[in-house]
Amino acid sequence: MSSLFIAVLLAFLMLLAAAAGAAWSARHRTIAGNSESQSSLSAVETGLFGLLGLLLAFTFSGAASRFDNRASLLVDAANALHACILRADLYPAAERAELRHDLRLYLDTQIAFYDQEHDTAARLAIIQRSDLLQQQMWTRVTGWSREPANSLATTQTINALDRAFSLAASRQIASQARLPNTIVWLLFIMAIATAYTSGYVHGGNGRFSWSGYLGFSLLTAMVVYVTLDLDNPGQGLIRRDVQEYSFTALRALLATP
Repeated sequence: MSSLFIAVLLAFLMLLAAAAGAAWSARHRTIAGNSESQSSLSAVETGLFGLLGLLLAFTFSGAASRFDNRASLLVDAANALHACILRADLYPAAERAELRHDLRLYLDTQIAFYDQEHDTAARLAIIQRSDLLQQQMWTRVTGWSREPANSLATTQTINALDRAFSLAASRQIASQARLPNTIVWLLFIMAIATAYTSGYVHGGNGRFSWSGYLGFSLLTAMVVYVTLDLDNPGQGLIRRDVQEYSFTALRALLATP
């Protein structure tokens, strides 16, 4: 499900829960013992609001941290690939042309991985293609290393390729680090329970406000939406186009034969 659908569903369920709590309170609350019940329920309401706020804060902080980590890996992986492209010039013309051709194809897989990150089948096909190109480039470079004239080029290129491949693997793993579904369900339960309890507390004394609970539901849903969007960049409003430009800019370096 998309982040927007989840947020809209949450806002609707919270508003419905608040209205249900107010209706239940107005129907069943009696005057006898009302002040004691009101006081105890107000304490429960305060505790639920605090727990919901704490859960939202930690969840948002984790999503933002993962977003920053993925963005940093994008830039580092692009810089490592840039180093590989420059080191290809250390080889003679024939070897340089072969290596640059492989690097051009490999760069396309890295850019395609960003575009198809949320399509499982396409992502797996891209990873398989990327692994084959990595093996092909590694075989080429290690084969050329047996020639004494290529000793300097090999030393520099192998280190650059090793770093580029390692960062590509880290990027693939980081792209699958997501907010666990258990926490998403917990957010739903906490938000709905808080809305219901608050509606129950304020419904019996006639202080239930549709506009107030609508605003509370929408604001909570907005925080959840941004949190989920941070955790799944590219599906909603939040993207990493600035960081991805570090990859697409490398095409200019490989445009010439």
